Amino acid sequence: MLKSILFALSALVLSSLALPKTVQAAPIMTQEFLFEDGTSFGVLSVDLDNIDEFGHVLQWETFELFGFTIGESFLFLAEYNPLNLAAGFTFLNFDVNDISNSFAFQGFWDSALGEGFMDIFSTDGQFLDAGPFYLSNVTLVSEPATLFLMLAAVGGLLLRRRQG
Repeated sequence: MLKSILFALSALVLSSLALPKTVQAAPIMTQEFLFEDGTSFGVLSVDLDNIDEFGHVLQWETFELFGFTIGESFLFLAEYNPLNLAAGFTFLNFDVNDISNSFAFQGFWDSALGEGFMDIFSTDGQFLDAGPFYLSNVTLVSEPATLFLMLAAVGGLLLRRRQG
């Protein structure tokens, strides 16, 4: 009896700490950058809570290209259809430098075209390479609090089964 009361109290306290956002918090949207043969060369993840008044995402959670973490942004804009998150990004435009300030990447992707194009420069402005790219299918990851609630429910069921 005492164990179930302690479990209920700890679940209540932990859930109040883990859920400072609303229950309908947006997921993290992730898509990979692909060459024409399907080989991945980068990844972009955005938190769909970070939208502006026009429905654009102006910052990223994770942005990597060719093994380099992107740090500095001169331009970053991602758009998606909130009615169809599984479709992924509908538009992407970026002008960014990697965190080590070795390379600059400029690119765009439009779902209407089905492909994007990227230019790669050294940070002193020397052109290095250019080419088309594609985006993978979208991966949506829900907020960690949702996972915590699922684990708490499973723990509660296991505790109830053990007592019964």
